[in-house]
Amino acid sequence: MLSFCFALLSMYPIYRNFYYSNGLLTYERDRAVIEKRSEFYNPWQYRVLCPYTIEGMLWVYNRTIDKIFPIEQKLHFSIQSTSGTTEETDKFVQLMQTPGVIKYMLLFILFRFVEHLFIFYLCWRLWAYFVRSQWLIFFGINFLAIALGNSVVAADLSFNTYLDIIFYLLTANLFLYNKNPAWLLLIVPLAAFNRETSIMIPALYFISKTDFSQFDFKKFNVKDIAFPKLNTWILTIVLYIIYFAIFIGLRWYFGFRPQQLWKVPSGLPMLKLNLFSAVGVKGYFELIGTFGVIPFIILYKFKSFPHLLKKWFLFLVPVWFGVHYVSVVAYETRTFIMPMVITFLPMFLWLIENEITGNNKPVTA
Repeated sequence: MLSFCFALLSMYPIYRNFYYSNGLLTYERDRAVIEKRSEFYNPWQYRVLCPYTIEGMLWVYNRTIDKIFPIEQKLHFSIQSTSGTTEETDKFVQLMQTPGVIKYMLLFILFRFVEHLFIFYLCWRLWAYFVRSQWLIFFGINFLAIALGNSVVAADLSFNTYLDIIFYLLTANLFLYNKNPAWLLLIVPLAAFNRETSIMIPALYFISKTDFSQFDFKKFNVKDIAFPKLNTWILTIVLYIIYFAIFIGLRWYFGFRPQQLWKVPSGLPMLKLNLFSAVGVKGYFELIGTFGVIPFIILYKFKSFPHLLKKWFLFLVPVWFGVHYVSVVAYETRTFIMPMVITFLPMFLWLIENEITGNNKPVTA
């Protein structure tokens, strides 16, 4: 039953992407990366993991399923209407008549569907560490599915964004359940090939291993911070060497270009746009459509949360929001889903459960 519900919830954001946003642009943008002509060359051209993974899936598809059922020979798109068709419908029909597109679209939908399944499963595992009620966790998954559907403004299927979330969730779960940290030697390289925002993954593991429970901001008693053992320091350094080798290598291989402008340059002009303009107002309401008012509730009750969740929040949220507010338009709220699943939702679910049970003592982690 749970698998069926996860499958239904996984389809909803995909539907929203196609019906309310730019899902149909996925094919052209995917091909542009493969052909080294991305519209926003920096950073899109350097996010190669998903496009090349889909190329591998297509290679397998052409040599297996397509041999048995050549879908493009069996399925033809044409829409006839006495009242005419819309421009969007005409573009859709024209696109689907392009050789190879139907197969790509099937793989695109499958890839994004599987990404959602992984996100829901990993969120369940992470939240279950802090929350006992499975029904409450399931409510959180429902909320997340709706948030994913509401965060598709100006977006194609954005595979790399959701794979980035998966890599962060894998890292958090790896720490929570004491798995072998050597897995990070696989996670970090893949994440680096996927998206530059994975830069915080090694630091997330390091911070998770550091005990700040005796630290007081007022006293600023740094000496009371219990830093991790030497092997964690060495692993973190090695992970960053791997990350930056891939980061620089991709820009060397494809050629470095300055970041393209969207209305205003990154930095202070983008921050002003996101805070004090009509674009900013749109961003505020899109964020409400994604998070609701959960971040405000978390800030109001912040002292009561488990140490680990507070640590993750203070490490991830200010940096993540700050960097994105000065570099991209904030109304594309899919870029803020990662801190939502790692901090906002587990904190909110923990708060609900503890209010109901009357247990206001934060768990230690």
